[in-house]
Amino acid sequence: MFELLSSSFQDFKKSYKKYLSFEFIYMLLASLIFIPLISFIFNRMLKMMGTGALLNAEVYKIGLSLTGMIGMLLISFLAVVILFVEFGVIIIIAQKRYFNKSIFVSEGIVTTIKKLPKLLGFGIFPLILILFLILPFIDSSNLPALLDFNWPIILTSKIYGSYFISLLYLVVFLLFTYLLIRSIFTFHYIFSEDMSIREAIKCSWKITKQNKLKILFNLFLLNLIIFVAGFLLITVISYLVTVVDTRIIGNVVESYLITFSSYMTIIFSLLSIPINIIIITRLFYRFKSSQGELVEDQLVLHSNKKLNSFESYVTKFFTKKKHTFVSVVIIFLTGLFLINYTVNENIVYLKWDVSVASHRGDLKNAPENSMSSVRSAIDKGVDAVEIDVQMTQDGVIVLNHDMDLRRTADVSSQIKDMTYEEVSKIDIGRLHSEEYVGEKIPKLDQVLEVVKQEDVTLIIDVKSVDSNSEFAESVVELIEKYEMEDAVYIQAFENDILQEIRNINNSIKIGQILFLSAGNLSNLDVDFYTIRQSMLTERFINNAKRQNREVWVWTVNIERNMKEVLKYDIDGIITDYPERAQNVLGLDFTTTQAEGS
Repeated sequence: MFELLSSSFQDFKKSYKKYLSFEFIYMLLASLIFIPLISFIFNRMLKMMGTGALLNAEVYKIGLSLTGMIGMLLISFLAVVILFVEFGVIIIIAQKRYFNKSIFVSEGIVTTIKKLPKLLGFGIFPLILILFLILPFIDSSNLPALLDFNWPIILTSKIYGSYFISLLYLVVFLLFTYLLIRSIFTFHYIFSEDMSIREAIKCSWKITKQNKLKILFNLFLLNLIIFVAGFLLITVISYLVTVVDTRIIGNVVESYLITFSSYMTIIFSLLSIPINIIIITRLFYRFKSSQGELVEDQLVLHSNKKLNSFESYVTKFFTKKKHTFVSVVIIFLTGLFLINYTVNENIVYLKWDVSVASHRGDLKNAPENSMSSVRSAIDKGVDAVEIDVQMTQDGVIVLNHDMDLRRTADVSSQIKDMTYEEVSKIDIGRLHSEEYVGEKIPKLDQVLEVVKQEDVTLIIDVKSVDSNSEFAESVVELIEKYEMEDAVYIQAFENDILQEIRNINNSIKIGQILFLSAGNLSNLDVDFYTIRQSMLTERFINNAKRQNREVWVWTVNIERNMKEVLKYDIDGIITDYPERAQNVLGLDFTTTQAEGS
């Protein structure tokens, strides 16, 4: 084992410059060509489907339309090409180093491109599957994010939610790991043995049959060493910051070291794939030898003289000017350090301005969407109270979430089929607790009257069913009656009713509720998004802020997830546990203050 690690380290030591050079070039190509191209195809596909964006359940239309399926197949093909080229070049460099041969990076690129025709055919489909198996284990920044997912929050929510779901996720993870281990040498057979995709998968499956645990153990140990090395580096940097006592020098050094650690993180991420492929390459030839197969260099390189000459010239130039190059890099990094230090010194630190909204009032301590629930939330000092509203058969706006009243009152009737007189007789407190027996369903104007006296924002979630225009007019009329246009946010899953409200009174803030989206949302006429916490990503936040739109996150109940969402520049949290969210905000802010003093 240690002999394998030692040999792999020697391979890396001799070739790390080539890996770094290629990864930097490839990262540049990804940002300039690959990501824009795939994003263009995806957005073009959505336009051909008749819309620039798909909201919530509409996203599933991609898989139900011919245009969507063709578009996703094309995108999958391009994604395979991108990773095929990246893995191919790294494998070729590692393979030649195994046989003590040095090559130009350009030779690896040209040779890989020459093998691209192998992707044309039915063999591409199992390769797409292998791509999806690999993605969770690698930094896939060379591929664009077509949908927004926050995997830490998704996994945390599922793990806390159900033991069965946790077990199911574990089984799926183990299955993915097993399939990945069995197909791990597919690319090596394609590039080193010049096999077709189908033959390569069969051979990988065969060679790994008796070696699954060895592969898993070696890769686990390697990545554990990488993780520990990175952790120790960050720990040492943190320690160096604390031993510098003087204020001015200490801040400057701290800025230097923090920025340095950021660059080291980038370099670690760039080299993680090459390091793993080096050891996988050595395992590949070790297993071939143990099975009595002839181990020889069968890889034929292809090259371009002009590219080789250019690479040779660049290499010689930087070799001769090594000291000058190092000096320029140091000066450049020093300049960035000083800029970073100056900017940090001039930042005005403000209180963490994230609003806490209580979901359906204070539903954990009073019947949801009741006057008691609203008052309880206000008494707890929340910034906003979120409620759900529907319209009765005779046009009265009342509070209720579900289409019927089974869950809250054990009544099967739907609000839209009942008159207000019928609704007003229903007891929604009986099923909650004895304390609230006799609690009735309130009208929206009752809530507006109470909230108007408080310094609280009211978030109204409109649950439209049939007549959007009449519903919208009634809601806006009540808001205008109490002159609360500036104190009310209106949100909905259906964008049509939001536009009805916009047309009636454009001073009321409207927001789109999202649990899934695809495409360009900039054409939506909204003031804010209310997104499921599983959608929260830096990309989504940046796009929203560019459009001057607020981002509220629902429904964040687990403390760990609260801390996770607060890493992002959000405007508000909607939660069933407002006091828990307030405590997390207070504790985190106190910690931040203490660290900054």
